[in-house]
Amino acid sequence: MPLKDEHFRLSRGGYGQLIALRPVYADMDGFRHVNNGAIGRYFEEGRADMNMRIFGEASLVDPPGGLQLLFASVTTDFLAQVRYPGMVEVGTAVERIGRSSWQLAQAVFQDGRCAALATATMVKAIDGVSAPLSDAEREALQARMIGRD
Repeated sequence: MPLKDEHFRLSRGGYGQLIALRPVYADMDGFRHVNNGAIGRYFEEGRADMNMRIFGEASLVDPPGGLQLLFASVTTDFLAQVRYPGMVEVGTAVERIGRSSWQLAQAVFQDGRCAALATATMVKAIDGVSAPLSDAEREALQARMIGRD
């Protein structure tokens, strides 16, 4: 099923975490649209922000004890053009939690409309081997579940 058919994903109110980003001139293509590669970077910033909030800033910039937050897969649906200049908001929420993995639901919004959706799977690993989420990590992820209203 296309992500856009999950109507709760199209509303910024369902995402407990929103970050504002300003597209830069280099993100623009010849038609004054933000290119899809830049949209992928916006989603990456949303994931990084979420992961730092749950696992700590060091988890991304100086991981302790062999910790790795692995990016396993992503699916992206582009729904509308993002324009330059302007601002975007990236919404990120947790959709599912597994033993050592979690799935993030994400959206890019501009001027109140949803322009792109993504689903990303992340895996916690220690020295390249999947590692179970701790109770505290699981609780932090659970607190960030997407609102399905």
